[in-house]
Amino acid sequence: MLSAPTPEAEASRLAALLSLDVLDSGAEREFDALVGAASRLCGVPIALISLVDAQRQWFKANHGLPGMTEAPREHAFCAHTVLGDELLEVPDTRQDLRFADNPMVVGAPHLRFYAGAPLQLRDGSRVGTLCVADRHPRRLSADQAKALQCLATVASSALERRRDGVELRRAVRALHASEARFRTLSEAAPLGVYAADEHGSCTYTNPRWQQIFGLTAQQAFGAGWTHSLHPVDRAAVFAAWSRATAARQEFDLEFRIQRPDGSVREVRSRARTMAGDRGQALGFVGSVEDVTERKKLEAFLDRTGRLAGVGGWEMDLRTGAISWSAQTSRIHEVELGFVPTLEQGVAFYAEEARPVIEAAVHAGMQHGTPWDLELPLVTAQGRHIWVRALGEVEFEAGRPVRLIGALQDVTQQRLRRLELQQEQTLRIQLEEQVRETEGLLRERSEMLDVMAHEVRQPLNNASAALQSAGHALAGVSDKRSVASRLQRAQTVLGQVLGSIDNTLAVASLLAQPEPIDRGEYTDIDALISVVVADVPAPERGRIRVERPSRTRTASMDMSLMRLALRNVLSNALKYSPPASVVTLAVCDSDEPLAVVFDVANEGAGLTADTVERLFLRGAKHGGVRQGHGLGLGLYIVRRVMDLHGGSVTLSQNGPEQVVMRLVVNQPLGD
Repeated sequence: MLSAPTPEAEASRLAALLSLDVLDSGAEREFDALVGAASRLCGVPIALISLVDAQRQWFKANHGLPGMTEAPREHAFCAHTVLGDELLEVPDTRQDLRFADNPMVVGAPHLRFYAGAPLQLRDGSRVGTLCVADRHPRRLSADQAKALQCLATVASSALERRRDGVELRRAVRALHASEARFRTLSEAAPLGVYAADEHGSCTYTNPRWQQIFGLTAQQAFGAGWTHSLHPVDRAAVFAAWSRATAARQEFDLEFRIQRPDGSVREVRSRARTMAGDRGQALGFVGSVEDVTERKKLEAFLDRTGRLAGVGGWEMDLRTGAISWSAQTSRIHEVELGFVPTLEQGVAFYAEEARPVIEAAVHAGMQHGTPWDLELPLVTAQGRHIWVRALGEVEFEAGRPVRLIGALQDVTQQRLRRLELQQEQTLRIQLEEQVRETEGLLRERSEMLDVMAHEVRQPLNNASAALQSAGHALAGVSDKRSVASRLQRAQTVLGQVLGSIDNTLAVASLLAQPEPIDRGEYTDIDALISVVVADVPAPERGRIRVERPSRTRTASMDMSLMRLALRNVLSNALKYSPPASVVTLAVCDSDEPLAVVFDVANEGAGLTADTVERLFLRGAKHGGVRQGHGLGLGLYIVRRVMDLHGGSVTLSQNGPEQVVMRLVVNQPLGD
């Protein structure tokens, strides 16, 4: 006996056989009728529909071999038949080397004749045979052979129809089970669930959907659900639905509905297409969530977060999903709704801050330690800001599952703190400088007092001695010669005293606060008398005082104004022709409210170069001639007038007359 070789495509052939789901199934009339017809057409007692499995041949239909359901594959005649597409006929098995010693030939059922046509499916797989057999040798006529092949084709089609029917019934059962599960789940679902046909007409709603919309299942059916759409949002919903269905994309939209009781709710609806075998749209199934309260909460949190400048964030450690509040997006200067990755979120921090925030998160996940940090951050627009980053880790069963936190832009607060620190440092430095300056001023004041006493006292003594000498020499015969010398000595001594007075005055004026406290009102006539008395006696007769103003008192520091007027008069007397008159005029001014002192002298005017430097400390001046004076007199005058909030100007500078004007501004109401 020669066993049949294994077909080349044995694996796919066996897969096709198993897909028929027919092995070991019960008898079926259609297949029994086919073997009965084959037996009668061929005039033989035995006919079989045999399916060749991996280790056996199994008989789906059996005519003539009662009680026999299968045989080993190595004994199967049909194992040879499935190797080709043609009918296999063995007229006498005892004469064929392949079957001569086959147990089914030498023993029961003692087969001497075999003819089989392969059962070939649509994909070309040969899964078995429709065969006939006899216990006597014989041959089939051509018509019988043709009829057997036709019956084999019918048997093949019957097997595929049976498979399709089984699959259909299985699919129907699965569909019924799926629908039952769907309804069970949807009835208990916390979301609204609905189904619609390909045109958008509603075919099913669950109780939660009906509760959200305030409609019954009958009211929602068909286009009834569309009556709940808010008038303002209706067009947008229809347009979004049309786009989603045309593109076979998911419908996902938030919109408002108006329930029959007039209340308005905001919902989020999501739906997907249900496709048929050929890809056609069978309808849609979707869910609805009432997001009214969530939207109110989000709006409230957004308003408060925007007012406080605080944004929130959250990261699910199980999925890696990150969500940002609107204010967090504003702080980062990204579009609202931006969903970052963990790497993107960390990358917003300045490079030097990234290890700090990463270490804080790691410590939180390891030990549950919360963090509160101020860190530099670079926004999507490239702005460098400072943020306060707070966060903590949530645990479940001892494992970290979620990071939550808040973010606040603290750039302005940080700048204010830095400014306050700088101001405090500056204040401390200024206070130290003030203390040092006050110490120096005290030392200088003490030195000035010493100079006033140690320098002026001997000079005063010398002046008194000269005067006494003058009186003592009154009886000398050559009075005129001695008196002239004494007078010159007194003049020189007066000039020295004047220079010392000016030097001391400059030092004193530099220490004066600005503006000064003028104290009580000064009698103008008394001031003029004192100033004139300060002038050396021989020069006093040249001074003419004019008082067109009736004002008797004015707000001023008498000592300082005495010093200023004395310097102006001294300059006028010094730089005018001998024996010429110097005029001191006092008048009022209404705009501005002030007392005006004009000191006029005859003589050549000042050069342009002298005028430019007239009131500078250390500047030399003196008529047309240069090099006169120590450069302190008019500087003292300007400083005194500045301290009074007034001014000194060269009001006239002509070839015949020079006028110096001092304006002492008066408080309003005086």
